[in-house]
Amino acid sequence: MLRSHGGKPPEGVKYDFSVPLNPLGTPEVLVKLFEEAIRLKMYARYPDYEYNELRNAIAEFYDVKAENIVILNGAAEGINLALSCLKPELLIVFEPTFGDHRQLAYELRIPIISISYREYENRFELDLEAVENLAKHTKARALILFSNPNNPTGVYIELDAVKNVVKLFEKSIVIVDEAFVELCEDCSTALHIANDYENLLVLRSLTKTFAVPGLRLGFLYTNNEKVLNILDACRQPWNVNSIATYAFSKALMFRGSELKKFIESSKHIVATERNFMVKGFSELGIRVYESHAPYILLMHRECTAKEAIKALTTLGIYVRDASTFPYLTPYHVRVAVKLKEENIHLIEAYKVIGIR
Repeated sequence: MLRSHGGKPPEGVKYDFSVPLNPLGTPEVLVKLFEEAIRLKMYARYPDYEYNELRNAIAEFYDVKAENIVILNGAAEGINLALSCLKPELLIVFEPTFGDHRQLAYELRIPIISISYREYENRFELDLEAVENLAKHTKARALILFSNPNNPTGVYIELDAVKNVVKLFEKSIVIVDEAFVELCEDCSTALHIANDYENLLVLRSLTKTFAVPGLRLGFLYTNNEKVLNILDACRQPWNVNSIATYAFSKALMFRGSELKKFIESSKHIVATERNFMVKGFSELGIRVYESHAPYILLMHRECTAKEAIKALTTLGIYVRDASTFPYLTPYHVRVAVKLKEENIHLIEAYKVIGIR
């Protein structure tokens, strides 16, 4: 298999730190609506393939325009649709970053230019000078892709820098994957600047924010009518199931204030627990990179990711091998931020095993 993702722990794992989700889990209002959807046998009905009610609910909750939304089977589908259906002449990616874009670009024979984030002792930064130089020399109709906050490094690109990238590549399409932005206390979304730039596409995931990875739901937002029509025509007619459609349509439209309070609480928990984990791993002499996301990138000094995972698995713990990401080393791992008890368990396991 060419894919490499978290969320596939071996048997016997109790603590899965390979998947970064909201550590508070799924909000009760959504759980009840999922149960209601099953009682109503929504699984026996096709969802509305235009997803009108769901798009209106998302628009209401996020204060955006319903007509500018394409419903997705998770944010990852948006990347696949953009590459397959917009058919760019060139893919420019800020890496390391999440996704199967490399395999798909290879199959579609789309050339790739990779711009690496600059690595410092405890953080990564966007190399804006390299971006500017590339923009000056790019004549092809390109698709520019980056995640913000970045997965797996956790680096966040300020909104002014995002605008700068969009302007530099004004004749190309820029995709910002904001799968984790709602779990960041000090991040701003690009959703509300998308109406000002026709070449900007914003991807969002409800999977991460509301901890429902098994249901797969996200959306793409853009003011570009031509791109909207292409991507909407290209997606499967029923790409999101009836249960997710029913529950999120009701929750976002009628229980929005509860969900917004839940998100605010989640941001605070993520920030608090992330700081706790940074301190704990730093005291062990492990390099910890600054993060704005519900995960932390670590670099061991002596133990490779594979060696660490093998040892941790014997204690029922699983972390993400980050060596599969471009520009990272065999010593990099990504760990999700969870609740205090679980985070303590992970740090203690590092101590017991002696991972350095």
